[in-house]
Amino acid sequence: MVKDPLRTKNFGNHPEYLFLGEDTYGKVSDLRYGTNPSQTAALYNENSFLGTLKELRTGKEGCSQTNMEDIFWAALITGFFKKPSAIIMKHENPCGFATQYELEPLHEIYKKAADADFRAAFGGVVLINRQIDLETAEFINNFFTEVIVAPDYDEGVIEKLSKGTTRIIKYDDEMFKKIPRFVGDKSESEIKKLPDGSVIVSDTLLTPIFTEQDLKQYIVSKKQPTDEELRDLLTGYRIRLRSNSVRMIKNGYTTALGTGQQDRVGCIETAAFRNMGLEELAKENKRERAADYSIKGSVLISDGFFPFSDSIELAGKLGITSVLAPHGGNNFNKVLKKADELRIGFVDIPGELRFFEHH
Repeated sequence: MVKDPLRTKNFGNHPEYLFLGEDTYGKVSDLRYGTNPSQTAALYNENSFLGTLKELRTGKEGCSQTNMEDIFWAALITGFFKKPSAIIMKHENPCGFATQYELEPLHEIYKKAADADFRAAFGGVVLINRQIDLETAEFINNFFTEVIVAPDYDEGVIEKLSKGTTRIIKYDDEMFKKIPRFVGDKSESEIKKLPDGSVIVSDTLLTPIFTEQDLKQYIVSKKQPTDEELRDLLTGYRIRLRSNSVRMIKNGYTTALGTGQQDRVGCIETAAFRNMGLEELAKENKRERAADYSIKGSVLISDGFFPFSDSIELAGKLGITSVLAPHGGNNFNKVLKKADELRIGFVDIPGELRFFEHH
């Protein structure tokens, strides 16, 4: 009989201390598994954001490596926003995000994030940067959720959320704020060790763009993005997705996301295709969604430059009103000309400020 590796695996095969150069890191805990169930993993450094998390409910044997990485990227993104914000992560990519622009209750913000891609939200990691109240917990319970993370919980919320295998985690707000995001923040080099023993050391990706005013200097189009569009462009710019991606934002929430494609227009096509499919599915199931998720009227943010004008042509067909992208490519003037023809605002940030995430 073949043994089940999950039942025979040794969770304690990682050392208590990790030595990296002159630094020594104590083990916080063994993790449920690594990237895949066949891989063991452990978390180190009790003086980090992840190292100070408090598991209020462990679910089934606590978090995996992927859960931890989802929590980190969720915290990095939501920490850019001072207003109440909610994000749902799946495999280190957001599938829905919303932040408060106007005064509205926390549960409405969560619903906007969850309904953006209600299919992908199933089994995700939810992080909300405010204390979760009972009404928000009620809506969270409408989805199966792997992990719920917040700075605190109202009385009775943990009991309401404690269903099945859901893990409930509390984060330290001071450690949350210390995650490096902007130029000038204290940060450490990122170290990646590959299976062949190679080690790559790189700087942390930090941004010098703090406010919508910082974007205004990079407007190059005849159409000037409105203040509302600039606010959405900044929101989308702060949402990190893995590799070669686009974000479509309207009124502070994601309407469509396209990630991990090998070309620009493919990213937009993926986002549009998923958006259309979700709209059809919602109608078929008579699902009332929390907001208007039509792409028309959204802004588009790309983490890489547009090499050809085909992406802008497609954006125009979809009803995109303004775009933000890093400068680059031999055809930039043609791209900008097409944006002007279509009356699309264009924020052309310097090429060295590309914001790919290849984590």
